[in-house]
Amino acid sequence: MTISYSNFFAPTVLGTSAGTLATIPAQPTTTLLRGGRIRLTNTTGGAVTATLYSVPAAGSPAAGNAFVSGKSVAANDFLDVDVPIMPAGSTIQGLAGAAASITAHMISGSLFS
Repeated sequence: MTISYSNFFAPTVLGTSAGTLATIPAQPTTTLLRGGRIRLTNTTGGAVTATLYSVPAAGSPAAGNAFVSGKSVAANDFLDVDVPIMPAGSTIQGLAGAAASITAHMISGSLFS
């Protein structure tokens, strides 16, 4: 089993429509993301909601794959969330309740294959 560490994604400001933050490599097909953690930072003066999805390969963001759903992040505060184990080819996607309000940072995680 090989373990690799990488920068999954640069800090990203979430939009009001779901956008892809990171894609788990499709090869080798045994690849898994484990121990992932994302920090959601609200840089505004009011509370804003955030939603994150663990989307299977060739899937779409939906209530059934949300691992954070409409969670309110207080003004000028942050929320750390654990990412579920994700298989090869899946994506982490996210959105915010207001544009230019929530920044997502990948703060930990390892790829195993």
